[in-house]
Amino acid sequence: MIARNSYNELKRKYWDVASWALWAPASVTPKSNMGDLSVFDDPDLLKIIGTRFVLVGLNGSGKHDEYLDFGKAWYNFHSDYSRGNDFKMRYAFQNTPVWGSYITDFIKYYQEVDSNKALRYVKSNPDVMKQNVEALKDELTLLGGSPILVALGDAAYNLLNTFLGKNYTVVKIKHYSYTIGKEEYRRDALSTLSRFF
Repeated sequence: MIARNSYNELKRKYWDVASWALWAPASVTPKSNMGDLSVFDDPDLLKIIGTRFVLVGLNGSGKHDEYLDFGKAWYNFHSDYSRGNDFKMRYAFQNTPVWGSYITDFIKYYQEVDSNKALRYVKSNPDVMKQNVEALKDELTLLGGSPILVALGDAAYNLLNTFLGKNYTVVKIKHYSYTIGKEEYRRDALSTLSRFF
């Protein structure tokens, strides 16, 4: 469980670039209620969220800004965009120890769909790379302990291994945008992560 002061500091610093692997239940369709942020209003939120795992994507895609609730904290990874694939994480992690984990991007404040362009950007801007590494280290310090870093895809995995692999266990699962169904995504992710449960 995270301490309230650490949670508040994470919220103050990273409310717009990070979130928690916690979503409202689906209703009519598998993608329904993905943008419902009322789950973060639960008075027992600090008992629900966890710090054993940290999910790390590469960067925000920025393709569905109009489907995000920018007025509320933790909107990242909670898009109502009909073509979004965040819902696969909801399906994959529900009723597992990963549910409620912190989720963030390695590269913050740089929206790009093409991961190769995002990588080129940070690699050609060492100061930006350094700032992002330091921000991620800060997030992990606030979370406390030694969480298992779960890279969402190859690019995030390579960066995490390079910059944090000496101090943390880093594992890779497919990115949720990978072209497979939600059931297969869950099977694949849990086959990797279940050894840590």
